[in-house]
Amino acid sequence: MLIRQLQQNDQDVVISIFEEYPLQFPPFVIARYPVRWADYFASSPSSSRSDYFVAEDKGEVVGHTGFIFNDEVGHYEIVGVVVKQSAARKGVGRALLSEICDRLRELGEEQVILYTLGHPGNRGTIDFYSSIGFNLVNEEKDFFAEGYDRVAFTKSFI
Repeated sequence: MLIRQLQQNDQDVVISIFEEYPLQFPPFVIARYPVRWADYFASSPSSSRSDYFVAEDKGEVVGHTGFIFNDEVGHYEIVGVVVKQSAARKGVGRALLSEICDRLRELGEEQVILYTLGHPGNRGTIDFYSSIGFNLVNEEKDFFAEGYDRVAFTKSFI
């Protein structure tokens, strides 16, 4: 498996992976990514406050994640963690998150935040983040829309 930076020609594939998970990536969440990616591709690497990665297996994109600086909380936020269903439970998500955390450590960050949707159909995702060292710190009912809670995790690097 290869973890590499997102390229412009990866966008449609990543969107199709998001669409495999309509509970975790409803249309209002997916709609954020083309805008985020456009900003990312338009900025110079040295001035960007975001970065995005894909996991490739035998030349096929099988996962995605990234980070953005969240001005509201003053920390970087991990976004868009997704693994193609056919590649699930093979270490792809763990490898992507490890890459993100390594990059943030290199930037001198001490903590990262991660938000996910909270609902019964997303319990496995919540358990996964907890199992790899993320700490559940808050749950906000109906944050995004009715029935779409926001669950906040943090991970410290110190």
